[in-house]
Amino acid sequence: MIDCHVHTSRCGHAKGDVADYVAVALAKGVTVLTFTEHVPLPERLDPSRIYAMAPEDMPAYEAEVREAAQSAGDMRVLLGVEADWLPDDPDYDVAHLLTTMDVDVVLGSVHFVEGWAFDDPHLIDRYSDIDIDDLWESYFSALNAATASAIFDVIAHPDLVKKFCYMPSFDPAELYDEAARTMAAAGVVAELSTAGLRKPCAELYPSAAFLDRLFAHRVPVTIGSDAHRPTEVGYEYDAARSALREVGYESTVYFVNRQLEEIAL
Repeated sequence: MIDCHVHTSRCGHAKGDVADYVAVALAKGVTVLTFTEHVPLPERLDPSRIYAMAPEDMPAYEAEVREAAQSAGDMRVLLGVEADWLPDDPDYDVAHLLTTMDVDVVLGSVHFVEGWAFDDPHLIDRYSDIDIDDLWESYFSALNAATASAIFDVIAHPDLVKKFCYMPSFDPAELYDEAARTMAAAGVVAELSTAGLRKPCAELYPSAAFLDRLFAHRVPVTIGSDAHRPTEVGYEYDAARSALREVGYESTVYFVNRQLEEIAL
């Protein structure tokens, strides 16, 4: 069992520390556990530090994960980060941030569309004022730009835009296919996230239809719970594995020193 997407209390919206997650992962039989804390966001987007680490927390986060890796027995404990795609923000330079840490993997994600954190349940009222079709088009445009940027190893929860069940009036099949083709061309891995099963959409990120296009374009897939509390480590791993097998995958992947490693399902 691998879980390549977990967060700690350092991000401001999760619970538990590194040791808590390691203890639960060991008890559940996880073989690879990758911490992927949110890198600091511009203060204007996260003034209360409820979305991501504070800049001063980054060295301590790295040290905690590396220390845990030395005492986790046969379980591999790896250091990663999750970084948002905000290409037009002059105060957010992901490439520079990454030079300050020696990480195993970089997850790329889209949580903001035109400055709006569309997946924040506290900001859900805005859905009544927007065009859902436009939101989906904008989200996937940003996702493809992030994929092609050469910054990220993995695209996290690739259809996060469906979280609150606001679906477009059109069939998103073409959006899925374009995203899959873009990932294949860029050599980027997609994440199969079980977090969606805990959300209003009640399905994996990505959907079965999207996952099918990823397999068709030979995009490797990793598995993550996006755990925000220790008990969520390894969440619904069997459901993820079954979904991968159903479309034809025989293996999943994870990263060490930003190099892909494959493991049979």
